Amino acid sequence: MPEVKNLKKHNPYISYIKGWAIISVILIHLLDWSEMGQPKGLQPFKELLYPSVLFFIANAGSVIYLAYSGYDSLKKPTLRLIQRGLELIGVYFLYTLIKFYIFNFGQEPFYQQFIGQGKFSLTHLLTLQSYSVPISIILTIGAFLIISPLLLWLVRKTKYPKSLIGVLIALVLIFNYVLPLPQNTLTNFLYSKNLILFPLLLWLLPFLMGFYLALDGMDKHKRRYLIIFGFLTAGFYFYLSGQGAWLRPSGYMYHLRLYYIFYSFTLIYLLFYLFTWLKKFNGKLLKYVLATLRALGDYTLSLYVLHWVVIDLILWIFYPKGYFIWPGVILLLAVFIGWRRERIKQYLALD
Repeated sequence: MPEVKNLKKHNPYISYIKGWAIISVILIHLLDWSEMGQPKGLQPFKELLYPSVLFFIANAGSVIYLAYSGYDSLKKPTLRLIQRGLELIGVYFLYTLIKFYIFNFGQEPFYQQFIGQGKFSLTHLLTLQSYSVPISIILTIGAFLIISPLLLWLVRKTKYPKSLIGVLIALVLIFNYVLPLPQNTLTNFLYSKNLILFPLLLWLLPFLMGFYLALDGMDKHKRRYLIIFGFLTAGFYFYLSGQGAWLRPSGYMYHLRLYYIFYSFTLIYLLFYLFTWLKKFNGKLLKYVLATLRALGDYTLSLYVLHWVVIDLILWIFYPKGYFIWPGVILLLAVFIGWRRERIKQYLALD
């Protein structure tokens, strides 16, 4: 367990936002997989939750810069990042195989889309043409972790690191949304054509943006970035409104579009302001909630996988009573918070 003095080096707002993200993603899955997610009255609320998918990717980029850019040598960070990336990829395939061989998929009708198409075999799972558990986001994060030492090396080797990352962001923007790229094996993979993978080149954009914002001091310039992303979001909203197009940002999450990206980053900076404001209060309950959220934010990937395990087990045992996943996942969070109570106490000691 890290000492309090080491925890002081961590940016608390990144952890708060990651904590928000994992709770939001869990809520989305509870609503959708318990078949409670369709009532129209819930949709405006869910629009505040959907950006959390992007939060995972963008914050991964931010954390990589914040955690590893200060090392004298990049050898240790490189080994750690590659190992962590391979671990995430390994967790995905291990969970996929275990569930494929032991689970009764008749009790999760969602997977009939693959079974009916004849795409639910070991070969289809291993080649990412179908999945037995919808956690493919960790494959994308794992791939970005593996390539991230290159970003750290480039930043270290140039006199103008922000300009360099800015150029990379511009290039990815052009490839994704301007140039009509040829269809071949490489581009089909990078854009996940007929694959369940989060498209690598599309989601590389928010990853690089998160890396850039950390490089530029993402919470130090929160006013600037809130104005920029808020203006861009509003511009897309009025443009789409004039075209009579769909206006909910979640409709542009898959296939990833700029409207959803800018909306998500706007929400990130609104959360920066929210948590800055909340930290001014001295109430014990509020401080405990913030410390707990921060602690949850430190273990988002573990919680992400664990909550799917709980959802799968409960649907397996209690099908068709999908609403049982609510008490099951709430119990998981309670147990996890109890397990990490020392970390929560350490965060409380910092305030």
